[in-house]
Amino acid sequence: MARSARLTAQALAVAVVVGLLALLVWRVAHDDNNGVSQALDAGRHPTAPTFDLERLDGRGSIDLASLRGKKPMVLDFWASWCVPCIHESKRLEAAQKEYGDRVAFIGVDTKDFSSDARQWQKKHGITYPSVHDGSGSVLSKWGGLPIPRIFFVARSGRVVGELIVEEDLPRYLRQIAAS
Repeated sequence: MARSARLTAQALAVAVVVGLLALLVWRVAHDDNNGVSQALDAGRHPTAPTFDLERLDGRGSIDLASLRGKKPMVLDFWASWCVPCIHESKRLEAAQKEYGDRVAFIGVDTKDFSSDARQWQKKHGITYPSVHDGSGSVLSKWGGLPIPRIFFVARSGRVVGELIVEEDLPRYLRQIAAS
């Protein structure tokens, strides 16, 4: 009888672990439930969700709503632990040299430690301003993981696109710079 009870308890424990794992997988898969990325996929151009986050360099904060109407923007969601983010952020750094007078480039370090992020920016020569979204709450409004995620916002505040393939970068930059 004791062996039967032990096997039942083990089976119950395994069922609980499997259930929790299924819940985690579901949550990750549905992280972008109402995000900007999903709206773009549906052919809509939503207004950019606002945020007011502290800058990584300690020079105050960036309030996205206050930039609306001034310049179009490129938002780069990245983290120091994200290997593909290195390539994308360096491409944006190069694009900033050409478009920086007409387009605001803003990095959003997400789900990361700010000290690691500052070291990462310095190591990879990223000079455009970045803010810190440690919890990932801002990222979830834009579509959640995976990162890097790069969005293009027209001067009006409407999100006009998300970088999907490398060839999209020049096209979107030309489009928002003219807005």
